[in-house]
Amino acid sequence: MENKVVIITDLRSTEARDAQEYLAQIGYEVVAVPETVRLYDEEALSAFAEPYRDRLCGVIHPAPARILGGIDDVTEEDWARARDEGPIAALIVTKVFCGIFRDKKEGSLIYLNSIHAEKPVGKGFLFSMGCGAVQMLAREANLDYGTDNVNVFFVQRGITEDDMNCRSDASSLYCGVDMRYPLRRMPEKGNLNGMLAFLLTPAAQPLTGSDLRADGGMTMFYTHRHMVEGRDYFGTNRK
Repeated sequence: MENKVVIITDLRSTEARDAQEYLAQIGYEVVAVPETVRLYDEEALSAFAEPYRDRLCGVIHPAPARILGGIDDVTEEDWARARDEGPIAALIVTKVFCGIFRDKKEGSLIYLNSIHAEKPVGKGFLFSMGCGAVQMLAREANLDYGTDNVNVFFVQRGITEDDMNCRSDASSLYCGVDMRYPLRRMPEKGNLNGMLAFLLTPAAQPLTGSDLRADGGMTMFYTHRHMVEGRDYFGTNRK
């Protein structure tokens, strides 16, 4: 029997590349959408997806690259890119792949998104707006496709080392990040792999339509503001 196929729409993030490697190791054929196929081009994406229709069991759609800048800084080009690569791309991905899953009466779409769906990044409002829009899209998709046995999940991942270039003087979120995790350390490489693999299985069906916090308790943990291991709450080194 040929392997089931999982499509990952964007491999720019470490989490997506880790998932690609892990899922291949456990027996899936993992296919990435090539960069030449624009996710907001429904005709091109449909043509890409068609050869995988019969074996397709899941799609992972990561959030796009951040567009940083304050409200007064962004350009018309920034707005257009944020629109196309964010909510419009997610909408087309949903239409194309959930349409296939609806015909098959099975399949899972995972939006591998960000805590910035509900928490501002700091001078990155276009990204946060896009994440929030996709979060609502996930809920709507669950209503539209859920009756046809299509599972839809929205995963809010936490902050990793790759995100640290997004530090901003408008927010303290990226200061002392490791201390904001209950374990007092950043997430380990590949920490989301097992969860993503589970969400591709029928056993995850009771969770369909859920907003899943996969941030290691970061946004739900409130550490003390006093000194911890030589640093204050915001990660400043102290003597």
